[in-house]
Amino acid sequence: MPKKFSIIDKRKWLNKYERGKSEVSIASDSKCDARTVKKGIEEARREQDAHIARTELLKHALFTHQESLLDKLKEIISTLTVPPIDWVVLSWHRNGYSIFSEADITMARAQSHEVYKATERTGDQADVLQDLLKQHLRNDKLWKILAQREKAYASHRLERMALQRKVVGLLQEETGYKVVDRNDVLPPFLYSYTAGRLFFIMTLRQAFSDSRTDDWQGSIVADTAAGNVRHQNEILAEVPGEEKECRRKLLGAFEKMRRLPEVTAVADTFRRLEEATLRARQAVDEVLLLGLIPGQCKVCRRLGM
Repeated sequence: MPKKFSIIDKRKWLNKYERGKSEVSIASDSKCDARTVKKGIEEARREQDAHIARTELLKHALFTHQESLLDKLKEIISTLTVPPIDWVVLSWHRNGYSIFSEADITMARAQSHEVYKATERTGDQADVLQDLLKQHLRNDKLWKILAQREKAYASHRLERMALQRKVVGLLQEETGYKVVDRNDVLPPFLYSYTAGRLFFIMTLRQAFSDSRTDDWQGSIVADTAAGNVRHQNEILAEVPGEEKECRRKLLGAFEKMRRLPEVTAVADTFRRLEEATLRARQAVDEVLLLGLIPGQCKVCRRLGM
């Protein structure tokens, strides 16, 4: 019965062969047929090639995995921005989250709607990557800092909504005219998407000491011929016979808007959002600068890491 040789023996044959020893010489040393040595060397080489291929595949898989996690972090940092001064949360029209929807319903929905876009999606690849990233960075300070930033964003968003509603309320209270988003009712009335938007934005700019507030009130004109009040080319109000009185009331309403506590709240929460956003960006940057994501996740474990 021919002698059997282990894979370890065959690896040794391959090693000797690659160092220049002939198959016949190896067979003589091992006291076997040269054909046996040849087959053993081929088997050992196939095993070696398979090992190298698996190693390369593993390296590629780990590289791809790390790149996906780093891309997810870059996606997160791209969302860490502060809104512009003129950011309007609620629509001026009767659709979705608008100034015409019930305040309590809108406020409740706002707490969970688009607060932090990188973490809001569910059931997709981005959500899976977010979970894997959290496994890698388990107990990392990054998540606490991002949660603080998320809270600051939500708080500021709600304060803007509150101010937007308050501005609309003051316009109606001080002028005695209803705010509408279409002209299918009899005048007098104010347009939400012109008068509401203009006074809300100017109130915001006043809060942030924006220079664009200079002399905007002088551009509000009472057009007695057309029966309306305009700002530049936009009609703010349809008030036949009450144009000058309407203009005076609008400007009076603005003086009250400037002193609203909601204005202070918007400015304060905006400052806190800026600070929280800066901290969050710095925390993400610290991880990105490593060039790799430390730690381990279930994918790493499946790859044998």
